[in-house]
Amino acid sequence: MNCTRPLQLLFSLALAVAATSVASAQTTHQVDLGSISFSPKNITIQEGDTVLWNWVTGKHNVVSFDGLFSSGATVSPPFTYSITFDANFLASVPANGNVYDYYCAPHLAIGMVGSVTVLTANPVLTVDNLVAGSAATLTVENATPQNPVAFAYSRAGAGPNLVPVGACGLVNASLSFPIELLPQTNADGNGIAALSLNVPAGISGMSVWVQAFDFGSCSLSNGATMVIG
Repeated sequence: MNCTRPLQLLFSLALAVAATSVASAQTTHQVDLGSISFSPKNITIQEGDTVLWNWVTGKHNVVSFDGLFSSGATVSPPFTYSITFDANFLASVPANGNVYDYYCAPHLAIGMVGSVTVLTANPVLTVDNLVAGSAATLTVENATPQNPVAFAYSRAGAGPNLVPVGACGLVNASLSFPIELLPQTNADGNGIAALSLNVPAGISGMSVWVQAFDFGSCSLSNGATMVIG
């Protein structure tokens, strides 16, 4: 049995993947930290892009509202802090709607806040009105039209963990075990699926991690790290 040819093919494939990764190296977006503001304040980027925060003047830090990332203690320039919002980061540090809101701790009271919205080819999950004793809405966009969409949540963490999903096989979910299933629904003709559910009273302050799965494309949405209001 000649193993040389399969090994050559495997090596060629690895080189092709590496070359594709290099060729598709994404953009770096710079956000300047001025005296009391981020500039630009809100940015929209593609999956795989990097955001570089650059200290220009004043003493600042960069802190996620959801506790997803932090540049650390407040510092003065020169200083930079960066995050690459690639698939691994999105899976391990999931944000509602792929929107990462952040602030500067010493200047939060005067409105030094910003956001990074990450665009992906996958379904996008947004959770609204997650408040104890109220009705929350889970919405998925960019799903496969007229196909089922499943929802699940965890109270244990973001994962990621391999989870079997029927004929789609194993998927790398942004949820930790135990994972609890929510009712399934179908996407409409525009690829939008929505689920409304009642949030039990008396659980305000509980952290939950939520994610959706599109059976039509066998793809996961972003995860959502949430604290019940």
